[in-house]
Amino acid sequence: MKIEHRNEKVAKDLHAVIIPYPAQGHMTPSFQLAKKLVGLGFRITFVNTEHNHDRIMKSRSKANMEPDKNIKFVPVSDGLPEDHPRLRDLTAFCDATLKMGPAFEELFLSLMLESPITCVIRDIRFSGVHAVAKKLGLPIVAFVTPSAISTHCCYHLQTFISAGLLPLPPPPAHAAPSLDHKYYTLGPPQSDEEAAARQAPLTGLPGGSPTMRVGDLPTFVLSHDPSTFFFRLHQEIQNPLVPDCDCILYNTFHDLEGEILDAMSSMNSNIFAIGPLVLNPTTVDEVEELTMAGAGSAMWEEDSVSLSWLDAQSPDSVLFVSFGSLATITSEEIQEFAWGLELSGHAFLWAIRPELLESMCEKKEFGSMFSQFLTRTSDRGLLVPWAPQTAVLLHPSVTAFLTHCGWNSTIESISSGLPMLGWPRFADQNTNCHYITQVWKIGLELKSQVKDGREVVSKEEVAQKVKRIMARGETDLEVEVIRTNCRNLRMKARKAMLKGGSSQIALAKFVELIERRATHSAPPS
Repeated sequence: MKIEHRNEKVAKDLHAVIIPYPAQGHMTPSFQLAKKLVGLGFRITFVNTEHNHDRIMKSRSKANMEPDKNIKFVPVSDGLPEDHPRLRDLTAFCDATLKMGPAFEELFLSLMLESPITCVIRDIRFSGVHAVAKKLGLPIVAFVTPSAISTHCCYHLQTFISAGLLPLPPPPAHAAPSLDHKYYTLGPPQSDEEAAARQAPLTGLPGGSPTMRVGDLPTFVLSHDPSTFFFRLHQEIQNPLVPDCDCILYNTFHDLEGEILDAMSSMNSNIFAIGPLVLNPTTVDEVEELTMAGAGSAMWEEDSVSLSWLDAQSPDSVLFVSFGSLATITSEEIQEFAWGLELSGHAFLWAIRPELLESMCEKKEFGSMFSQFLTRTSDRGLLVPWAPQTAVLLHPSVTAFLTHCGWNSTIESISSGLPMLGWPRFADQNTNCHYITQVWKIGLELKSQVKDGREVVSKEEVAQKVKRIMARGETDLEVEVIRTNCRNLRMKARKAMLKGGSSQIALAKFVELIERRATHSAPPS
């Protein structure tokens, strides 16, 4: 199926309102989708909360970015005071997004006075938009920004409850729950019963890997108590709202998650895998090629020093380290990683959010240790606040990626053909890491050990796994298989996005479906 670029007259008739969840990992693929739809003749209204809108506009301004043609950025209030910690108080923030319906109704009505809305594309997590769009008769598209497998797990939450796999056994009296109530990271089991429950096979998941265990589920649902906010939330936002959407878009491709996508057809008959969205088809001298570039929706200013530093390194010599935009890391964890990187002897580029590091360096002992670490590794290491990740992953000096296994990082690494070292922190990262290491076999996992009641990855584990994933010409058969699988998946990802590929065809079918279903209605009088 061929996708044609539409003329200006038709473009005026296609207007999608895209509403990402207010977190960096959700905004990035949403903006990549926006750019794809502009290329197909859509006008886009891209809606952020006021807090995130201001940060993105400042970041784009500092980077001297040109305005994106046919994409209009619009802010909407999340109802929270400016000094609210937002994602650092995840439960309160997510609860606030559920109450944003009136703000979106006002926005939709004002937009419809200017021009019809063809469809509302909402992040699958942004359920507060659903009822309002339905009320106004607007086609609703759910956009899945995490992996298909993690979404599939959450959709079948009631299945796991009925099978007795969830919730986890309660902790002993006076013991803290293993799931952190604030950051939703999962600590060590608090009892033998919980340890056994986490290791139980994850039965009843259609299309799921037979190697999955209960502990591989997204951390939000690994609770001892079914009445907790996120346990209930993931039941409510998945079912019945997801089947009620006109269609669902996934930032994945069929050769990667085909069995899962096929199994999800019972959830919604209109499922389209249109990724990896980070890959952009272009035509040069009548030959179709693929490029890979950042979305231009970062809330942090990207450090340009990264690329010039990489230019000075030898080919295939650098480990890229990044734990994403939300991960919480303790001083002890950073120290172990720092020492492990030093012990490995390999060059590294480490992107770590400034507010995270600054808060830790306020502790005199940590600040001194980290300063000494940077001095000792200055000949082969670089620390930056935020890196242009897609450009870094494509750089010929980079050999592997030490990652938290967020879905954007995972799909970007796959598109780049790089093996991964996985250190999952929370949300869908557990699930992604299992598939990276046990199903797709494109990476190794960093294993934790329990120390003073907490799980910590030791410097010895970091050093040993870094040496393995970075080694060339060695006899490590597992790593050789990983490198081969990475190359194969990279080719399949690129094939999916080129003309005639599965994702390109799926995107065309999605546009056709939305054109058929769009009412182009005016606002109700």
